[in-house]
Amino acid sequence: MVPHDRVSLAAPTSWLHAHAVVPSVTLRVLTGIAEFRECVSMQESTWGGDLETVPASLLLVAAKIGGLAIGAYDAGGTLVGFVFGLSGADAQGALHWSHMLAVSAQVRGAGIGRALKKRQRAELASRGVHRIAWTFDPLQSRNAHLNINHLAARVVEYVDDMYGVTTSPLHLGMATDRLVVMTGPEPVVAPSRSTSSVEGVPILTLLASGAAVPGEPLPTTMLVEVPWDIENIAGSDATLAARWRDATRRHFRFGLASGFTVSGFVADPETRRAYYRFTRASQIEAR
Repeated sequence: MVPHDRVSLAAPTSWLHAHAVVPSVTLRVLTGIAEFRECVSMQESTWGGDLETVPASLLLVAAKIGGLAIGAYDAGGTLVGFVFGLSGADAQGALHWSHMLAVSAQVRGAGIGRALKKRQRAELASRGVHRIAWTFDPLQSRNAHLNINHLAARVVEYVDDMYGVTTSPLHLGMATDRLVVMTGPEPVVAPSRSTSSVEGVPILTLLASGAAVPGEPLPTTMLVEVPWDIENIAGSDATLAARWRDATRRHFRFGLASGFTVSGFVADPETRRAYYRFTRASQIEAR
């Protein structure tokens, strides 16, 4: 299957400040086979085209049984982005799994991905579906900033090598570890202050500078560092990229097993360092 987290919303140097939505883009729910064929073409141009491409026929059938695809069209009527997912249910009730999100390279960084996600949430709410889940790579700082700080998604699970090693260049040749995140019926909160200070907070990191492993008693807050630009690292040093994957996996396992919850994402453009903020659940409940 084609995972949702393949999206790339902005160039690595600008992702922290990619906020403005292109005003001429029109969003609409997709229903016709011609529209779904456009989605297939966008999948191929975005991810190179492989056996995991979702065909137009399946997109069409999914839309008829509760699935949802929303397209973003520019002023000339060209598809420049789309989001697609499937609706079902789990033990807690109705649930939508947002399977993929793609944005044309020419307009990445313009906020189209965020606009599609918000329209998706509104459309599903009108159908009585208030919980949406999806995955993204924990090493992708720009996606963490979008999902956690702007879409108020909460991390519910860390999954080792969720999709297996694939041939997609966007998977960087590494194990496809993923964070499963979810939004619920509660209103989306304002973005957190992503450049808040990290001074005095224990940091779990691959880097020597600032590294600290909390002892007993556990701190109320700690940070897990991830690369500012994992694509650049993977392109120049595959061994270092794999070390980041292993370290991040260990640190997330430790944090989640120790009663911490991911409570924010901190990005410092001056130092080009990025961190997940972990807060012990008891501290969150006490607020």
